[in-house]
Amino acid sequence: MADEASSTVTPINTATNTAGKAIKVGSQPGYIAITPNGKTAYVVSPFNVNSAQGTVTPINVATNTAGKAIGVGAFPHSIAITPNGKTAYVANSDSSSVTPISTVTNTAGKAIKTGYAPNYTAITPNGKTAYVTVKNPAP
Repeated sequence: MADEASSTVTPINTATNTAGKAIKVGSQPGYIAITPNGKTAYVVSPFNVNSAQGTVTPINVATNTAGKAIGVGAFPHSIAITPNGKTAYVANSDSSSVTPISTVTNTAGKAIKTGYAPNYTAITPNGKTAYVTVKNPAP
């Protein structure tokens, strides 16, 4: 569960339906994606108080500890992880780009320019193609 007001995410134990201790992440967290091996959760935060850049915070699922935030484009909207778990793709609405993140090193790659304001990202089961929906500008 992401809590925008407190900039935290809360793990919930599905076996007991109990909430764990909140984990501090970037400002106004939204979308979360988990690697296929279940070891890392990636939390998208669209705002960074120090820049116009958004961030993605990796969380070690075994320990529920946040790692160093990864800088991505402006106003990241969604995240998807490849089936092999090696790359996460983040749609940056205000940058008109998608940022690939190596989940092995937790570093951002060069942004991929898209059309106007990408929103959502999905990856094919074979991991060969990522699809991004794009908002059209107002007429």
